[in-house]
Amino acid sequence: MENFILSFAVSVLLLHSFAFSLNSISTDKHALISFKNSITSDPYAILSTNWSQNNTSVCNWIGVSCGLKHRRVTALNLSGYGLVGTVAPHLGNLTFLRYLDISFNSFTGKIPSEIGSLSRLKELYLGLNDFRGMIPEEIGNLSQLEVLSIPDSPLTGNIPSSVFNIFSLKFMDLSNHSLSGNIPSDICDRLPNIEVLTLWTNQLSGEIPPNIWK
Repeated sequence: MENFILSFAVSVLLLHSFAFSLNSISTDKHALISFKNSITSDPYAILSTNWSQNNTSVCNWIGVSCGLKHRRVTALNLSGYGLVGTVAPHLGNLTFLRYLDISFNSFTGKIPSEIGSLSRLKELYLGLNDFRGMIPEEIGNLSQLEVLSIPDSPLTGNIPSSVFNIFSLKFMDLSNHSLSGNIPSDICDRLPNIEVLTLWTNQLSGEIPPNIWK
C-alpha cells in the first residue's frame, strides 16, 4: 500500500512538472509570436516563413536558442535581418533569456521598459536601430547584466542612475545619441567590474576615467 501511494505521488508530481513545463514554453511562444506580430517588414522572410504557430518547437525557430534542461528560450539573436517595426513589451516574458541581440535592424518607437524584467539577462544588444525617447529606468534592474550595447539610435534624456548601479557590468556602449546629464564622479566605485565604457557623441558632462574610456 505504501509503495502504491509513493508511486501515485511521484506520478502526480511528474505530471504537474510536465504540465508546468508545457505552460512555460507556451508563455515563451506567445511572447515570440507577439514580437513577430509587431514586425511590419521582414525583407528576408525570416520570421514570416520560419516562425509559426503550428506544432514546431520554438527552439527550432531561426534566431532562437533554448536551454537543455528546461527547454526554455535562453537566447534571441536577430541581428542584421533588416527588420522594421516596434519591440513588443511581451519580450519581457522570456524570463529565462540570457542573451538578446536585435541590433542592426530598423526598430522604431521606445525601448520597452519590460526588458527590465529579464532578470537572467547577461548580454543586451539593441544598437543601430531607430529607437526614440529615453533609456528605460528598468534597465537598471538587470542585476546579472555584463554587456549593455545600445549605440547609434537617436535616444534622448539622461542615462538612468540605476544603470550606473549594475555591479556586474563589464561593457557599456551608449555612444552616438543625444543623451545629457552628468557622468557620476564615482563611476568606478559603482561599476567596479567595468572594462569598456563608450559614451562619445552625446551631450554629457563630467569625465570618464582614462583606464575605462574607449
